Amino acid sequence: MPSVRLAVLALVVLLAAAGLARARPLQDPTPIPTATPAPTPLPGATAAPAPTPLPGATAAPTPLSAGSPPDFAEIVWNRSRALGQPFSHGRLVDGVQLPELGEDFFTWDPIFNRIPNRPWRRWGTDRLIRTLLEVIHAYRAEHDSVPRVGIMDLSRTQGGPFGPRYGGLGHSSHQNGLDADVLYPRADGLERRAYKPSLVDQQLAQDLVDRFVAAGAQKIFVGPHLHLHGPHNVVVALVYHDDHMHVRIHNVTR
Repeated sequence: MPSVRLAVLALVVLLAAAGLARARPLQDPTPIPTATPAPTPLPGATAAPAPTPLPGATAAPTPLSAGSPPDFAEIVWNRSRALGQPFSHGRLVDGVQLPELGEDFFTWDPIFNRIPNRPWRRWGTDRLIRTLLEVIHAYRAEHDSVPRVGIMDLSRTQGGPFGPRYGGLGHSSHQNGLDADVLYPRADGLERRAYKPSLVDQQLAQDLVDRFVAAGAQKIFVGPHLHLHGPHNVVVALVYHDDHMHVRIHNVTR
C-alpha cells in the first residue's frame, strides 16, 4: 500500500507541474538592438540646417551631356523664376542652390572670410547657376592647372533684401537670384580672396570678364583700381569691387 500511495502522490505532482506550465507561458526574450547609434558630435560642432523646401519645387533630371560641366551632377535643378528687380522688391521662386565646393569652383564666405560660404547665401535661378558653372568650366579647361574660381554671395534662399543686417556692408541688389559675386584669380594662385588689387592676376581676371560678357551678362561691376574693361555700360567700374566682380544676368521669361 505505501508504494501505491507514493505512485499516486507522484502523479499528482506531475499533473500540478503541467498545469502550472500551461498557466504561465514562456516570454519571448528581449530582442538585442541592432541599430548603430549616431556618432556623438564633436564639442562646438553645429549641424547646418537643411534648406526649407520651396513650394512647388520639383527636381529636374541632372543633365549629363558630354559638354556639361562635371559640377552639374551635384545640383538639384528647378525651373526658377526671378520676380521683381535685383535691387527692389525682388523674390526668388524655386531657386537652385550652388554646392559649397565643386571641381571648378569653391565658395567663400565674405563675412567670416573662409571656405565655404553659408548655405542660405548660395541660391540663384537655374540660369544663373548654369551660366556660372559653364563659364568657369570653359575658363579652367583652356587655362591648364589654374586654381578653382571663388564664388561669394548669390541670393538668399527665397530672395528678398540682402542688406547690412545680413553681415558686412550687405548688398543693395542680389534680391532675385540674378546676381553673383565672383572672386578674381590671385596672382599667387591661392584659393582665397584677393584683399588688395596687387594680388589680382589681371590677365586671368580680364579673361573671366570677357567670358561673362560673351555669355550675355547684363552687368559686370569691377574694381576702380583694376585695369579691367569691356563693352560700355556692361562692364562698369564700381567702388568696393576691387576684390571681386559682380555678375548680373538678364531675366529671361520662359
